[in-house]
Amino acid sequence: MTEVAYCTYFDRGYLARGLALIRSLRRHGDRSTVWILAMDDDVERFVRELADPTVRSLRLDELEQADPRLLEVKPQRSRMEYYFTCTAQLMRWVAGRHPHVSKVAYLDADMWFTDRPSRVFDALADGSVGIIAHRYPKSLASRLAKYGTYNVGWVGARSDVEGMRCLDWWADRCIEWCSDTPDAGRYADQGYLDGFAAVTPALRILPEPGFDLAPWNTGRHHVSTDDGRVVADGDPVTFFHFHGLRRRSGWWVSSQLVYRAPMNGALRRGLYAPYADELRSCQQWLTEHGFPASPVARRGVGLRGIAERGRRLLLDAISIASGNAVRA
Repeated sequence: MTEVAYCTYFDRGYLARGLALIRSLRRHGDRSTVWILAMDDDVERFVRELADPTVRSLRLDELEQADPRLLEVKPQRSRMEYYFTCTAQLMRWVAGRHPHVSKVAYLDADMWFTDRPSRVFDALADGSVGIIAHRYPKSLASRLAKYGTYNVGWVGARSDVEGMRCLDWWADRCIEWCSDTPDAGRYADQGYLDGFAAVTPALRILPEPGFDLAPWNTGRHHVSTDDGRVVADGDPVTFFHFHGLRRRSGWWVSSQLVYRAPMNGALRRGLYAPYADELRSCQQWLTEHGFPASPVARRGVGLRGIAERGRRLLLDAISIASGNAVRA
């Protein structure tokens, strides 16, 4: 028997989003095992409270025991850089330790499925590795090129020779360097996706507009509704990447304006508002099970930190006033 396995990671700050992701998979008929790399104790307890045998946790120290090089680089990396270092390691661990798993996909925890998740692996066809381009609009392509051609939000691989070769190469590169400051074509775990084509001829670029629709590419596609479904250039949206979504004074503020793509009615009514409802329901479940509210992210101090906070507050206010936010 062969099966698909998903893997993701998050800490207590993303519990509601992680639960929303899992619910969206199940709502659209996908009962595949979801492996969560628990970045703190609350995530481990969250998995226990779910009591779902298809949702399993992996402790960080277990992954570190599987590849001790992680511990060697850990002291030199920020918290987020270390998370990024673990992406390929997690995929490799899931695919390599479970013979019944034929395909594995990494999912960012802030993604939400609105159609069959199997559509993405269907598009992989006979390929061993699948990645999805950012699809930046021309007006943003030059400025955002430093973050790589492809987005790491969804990366899929078969557990065959070519798939594992690519995961091994990716894991090795992330051990060598995984800074969240772009440098000469490299950026965290994401920039290395540009090198996959040189590693394996079995790479497939998945071009569907409905895969990994996100604030950075909605400006490139015509997003509308068709028979009650949100579509991008006519292609049903399979999953949306809620990158940069943040809570502010009773609102969920999107990052649509950051990417010069104001939210239209299809995005608001078909994606952002339902996702806000989902997050509200997930937070209620978490509260009922004794999980504290997500901590508020702390910003830097000093003049630079104050300036950044002021800029963000202004942008948030503009987003709320211009309809680029939904009620929390």
